[in-house]
Amino acid sequence: MIRILLIQIICLAIFSANSFGDVLFEMDNVNKDTGQHDKTNVEVKDNKMKMDFYKNGDNLENSMIYRGDANEMIFLNHEDHSYMVMDKETMNKLSKRLNSAMKQFEQAMKKVPPEQREMMKNMMKDKMPNMDNSNYVEPVLKKAGSGNVNGYSCTKYDVYKGSEKIRQHCITNWSGIKGGKEISSVMLEMSGFMDEMAKTFSNNSGPMGNTVKFERNVFNQLKEMNGFPVKTVEYDNGKVESESVLKSSTVKTISSSVFQVPGKYKRQNINFE
Repeated sequence: MIRILLIQIICLAIFSANSFGDVLFEMDNVNKDTGQHDKTNVEVKDNKMKMDFYKNGDNLENSMIYRGDANEMIFLNHEDHSYMVMDKETMNKLSKRLNSAMKQFEQAMKKVPPEQREMMKNMMKDKMPNMDNSNYVEPVLKKAGSGNVNGYSCTKYDVYKGSEKIRQHCITNWSGIKGGKEISSVMLEMSGFMDEMAKTFSNNSGPMGNTVKFERNVFNQLKEMNGFPVKTVEYDNGKVESESVLKSSTVKTISSSVFQVPGKYKRQNINFE
């Protein structure tokens, strides 16, 4: 789930650049294994973006706010009314901490008997799909025909990791989306911020570094296609794992207060010790 949210955030950032108006995107997300239906609402105004993540329909669970004026991302937890701020300084500290923790884990694994080591690796793979310790493999994108999603004509691109197809994007031109001109360059600052974040974490050793580097290189290829993925399908061992679909796009006036942290929410600081 965390990996899918990360992909959505990077995807929206990279496929967007300058903002000329206020736009609301509505996306549906379906987990094919559990049948759970979630949705993501994306609001854009000037150099700000907010993503609301709803679980099981209308249960607002988390939000992400990007503020270009402050060059920061804010993650809100609506269950405990808390939030965390991610800026470049925090990003670098977190990356170093994760890298240190991964190195400690790798050292500890060397002392574990082979049978237990294999069992622990399998447990990690189950909890973090596509995050493995294998050598880094460059993503390969292959054109896979055309499609139509909720009235949007799109071109399909399969994403391969080695010989395994792990994802498919169906990309439509911005001109085919209502409000496309307004959002065709939604946040140049956010694209740079997300690319910097991906670059920072891709420097880590181990599974996280490999995964972030892989996703960064996928989207660096996709952003050259001047369009938006109206449908994304995730695969796991050849089986459809989840689908994310653009339901609608609307040009509307959005209040600046949408991009503020609610007054009753408390800031949670990351402990780097």
